[in-house]
Amino acid sequence: KHQIAKYLTALTTMRVAHALFAAALGKLEQGSDKRGFHITMPTRIVANEFKLEDLKIVKEGQHPSKEFRIFYEYPVGGEMARISAWHDIPFRAGYSQVEKGLPTFHFVCEIPRGTTAKMEINKEHDLNPIAQDLKKGELRFYKYKPEVGSVVNYGAIPQTWESPDTPDELTQIGGDNDPIDVVQLNSRPCEMGEVYPVRILGGLALVDGGETDWKLIVVDDRDEETKTWLDVKDVPVERVSEIREWFRMYKTAEGKGENKFGLNEEAVDAAVAKKVASETFKQWKVLVGEFKEHLSRKEL
Repeated sequence: KHQIAKYLTALTTMRVAHALFAAALGKLEQGSDKRGFHITMPTRIVANEFKLEDLKIVKEGQHPSKEFRIFYEYPVGGEMARISAWHDIPFRAGYSQVEKGLPTFHFVCEIPRGTTAKMEINKEHDLNPIAQDLKKGELRFYKYKPEVGSVVNYGAIPQTWESPDTPDELTQIGGDNDPIDVVQLNSRPCEMGEVYPVRILGGLALVDGGETDWKLIVVDDRDEETKTWLDVKDVPVERVSEIREWFRMYKTAEGKGENKFGLNEEAVDAAVAKKVASETFKQWKVLVGEFKEHLSRKEL
């Protein structure tokens, strides 16, 4: 009995120590950085082992409302855990089903085609769920041609960041401080919060308020409708023009001026756009690295 009691005491001590260690690890893995962004250290998910089919979408609250959130859960250490839409879902999604060796990227759907609620990955909220943007405390909606809504499936590529401190190589203007934006051209409206692989075809260099705000042009890699589209030159010219004009004009409905585009308003091709995406992936790594260094200093 004495030996059993000693064993149980030791086991309890080990469990308590493990719980304390896990709690400490959790503190090291997430928190707010100097910009107020909520950052998780993306060490829990190995990019090349990520399985999209295991990702679970969790919606909380009623849409539209200030309380509405879309979170994500994924198996971590054998149990489902909440993860960050921005920091934990991998940048790359593998390779294309239609073109051997062509890289694909994860697309996070924020604003489905035909809708007006201005949804986005929230950089400041714990675990960065999708939430509706606010302006002066009120829910934001597109006011430009509300009967049409968004002319694209709009979203972002995770693990990217357009740094305001780093001039874009092409525009020579710093970024807009957000994950890189994506305009997805397929006719099927995406479901808000949906994540799937896309091919990058090109991009438009929007310059908004003195900031570079790239709009990468992509298509769903699984969609037969666009399986022959590998570059922006494969996209009908009028479709690219429609996107350019919508983003040029949409803020005029709020009493603001027209948006501008860099690079003579020309769309860059797939090779250039993928390079832009990769650069924002590098900038995101710097952002996370700064946060890790900040935590290390706090621990000393």
